[in-house]
Amino acid sequence: MEQLEQQLKIRHATSDEAADVLELWLMSARWLNAKGIYQWRPEHFRLEHVVEFMNDGADVYVAEYQGAIVGTYVLTWSDPLIWNELDHNGAGYIHRFAVNRDYKGLGIGEQLIQSAIGEIRQRGKTVVRLDCMAENPRLNQYYRDLGFGFVRRLEFDNWAANLYEIVL
Repeated sequence: MEQLEQQLKIRHATSDEAADVLELWLMSARWLNAKGIYQWRPEHFRLEHVVEFMNDGADVYVAEYQGAIVGTYVLTWSDPLIWNELDHNGAGYIHRFAVNRDYKGLGIGEQLIQSAIGEIRQRGKTVVRLDCMAENPRLNQYYRDLGFGFVRRLEFDNWAANLYEIVL
């Protein structure tokens, strides 16, 4: 893991890298869909979504490893759609967390999450939050293993999300 930490560079994405971020989202969506998990749908992602995050106050990060963009996440500073009355300005919200499947098993995902927690802490926030599809037991366990505590389940018309947080 120490070697990975030395070689993995996590930084803000540039506007020139928006297509790379989109490709990571699409790759993850295709992989999930192939496993029968429809948390993300490739047809719902477009380049404009990445650019919108970049231009509307969110922070888009990429992880670079051996010259390749291998992971990404987005930090937002509010999420009233998902967190409803629990949304507050003391929290940072992790969205669109994705790692290139060609690099699985190297600990890149954990490094990305730790980076996001550090960025949120640096902003003076006291809570780190994320959500994921309730019917994805492996991803739910992954977040619990990283120290996230379950907050509640949120029901939508055709799917449900579990909300998780870490209090800093």
